[in-house]
Amino acid sequence: MTRAVAAVVALALVLAGCSGFVQQDSPETVTPAPVPTDGAGYPPGVSDDAVVPQALASAHARTLATTNYTLVTRQRVTDRNGTVLRRSNHTRSVAANSTRYAGHFHQNGTELNVFTTRIDYWTNGSIVAAQYDERANRPHRVTWTVRDDGPVSDLSERRTILGVGEAVDLSVARRTDGSVILAGTRLTNPDRLITPLFVSNPRNVSVRLRVRHDGTVTALRLAFDAERSERWVRVKQDIRVTKIGATTVDKPGWVANTTRRSGRQ
Repeated sequence: MTRAVAAVVALALVLAGCSGFVQQDSPETVTPAPVPTDGAGYPPGVSDDAVVPQALASAHARTLATTNYTLVTRQRVTDRNGTVLRRSNHTRSVAANSTRYAGHFHQNGTELNVFTTRIDYWTNGSIVAAQYDERANRPHRVTWTVRDDGPVSDLSERRTILGVGEAVDLSVARRTDGSVILAGTRLTNPDRLITPLFVSNPRNVSVRLRVRHDGTVTALRLAFDAERSERWVRVKQDIRVTKIGATTVDKPGWVANTTRRSGRQ
């Protein structure tokens, strides 16, 4: 595989969510679960006695669907000695209609050989433009048409929050002004936890979520041990939703210099 093709493949994984938290929701028929409430201003799906992941995830997606925001994802994978094997940073700015957004993905690590991946991208819902390093100091730029099968990726984070809630026993840790802190350390269904593609068999989990009373999850911190190539590693993930209602998505100047390419390549 040439480096150019590999970069396009990496971009596709970023936009589909495989390199971070943003994941495509699979079609499914869901029976709504009862939403617990104690009348004390808890977010949807949250009470003193229970957390209903489906209700919480849906409320989060619903509140973000009508506003602009910035999504920041950080991930670090270390070995048992604390050596960083892989580090990735992903920042995405999303417009209120969720079809126009732009982002920057940066990943580096020491696995096998030292590697670095840098990708900038932008879409207006009709076309996607990407800029990535083909070789040192010479960025490669490409654009393609978004096909009829929907948006490039699911930006709501619903699947991630749903997966965490179904995999870990969550409860209210404390309440603060305007938000609730949920926490959990007991895995109840590990298969539901959405992990990076290169690890499996999660254990020793710790998760913490900050949830506004309207259901928006503004911060999610997740850590767990997992198996990677017959050895155990530690994965730490940090998501933050910032600049809610104050994010702008501008068309980058480099988009004008992209090369047209078929969306099926």
